[in-house]
Amino acid sequence: MCFVTATELKKNLSYYMEKAKIEDVYVTKNKQIVCALVNPQLNALIALKNMIESLDIPESAKNKSYKELIGEAIEEKCDY
Repeated sequence: MCFVTATELKKNLSYYMEKAKIEDVYVTKNKQIVCALVNPQLNALIALKNMIESLDIPESAKNKSYKELIGEAIEEKCDY
């Protein structure tokens, strides 16, 4: 997380745009945050990671591939 004044952002916009690729850049004016430069892809990955971590996934399933999990689900549903 990075904080920059609006004046500093105007002077060095390209630098802060590059910085926003790896972390959020919050722009301040009169010591208040007025906007942010964010990387939507990075934020989506963080949100997805948080969502996955919040799921109640059994420890035994965490290291299995997608195909293995689907195969087990089909076997369970179809009584193979």
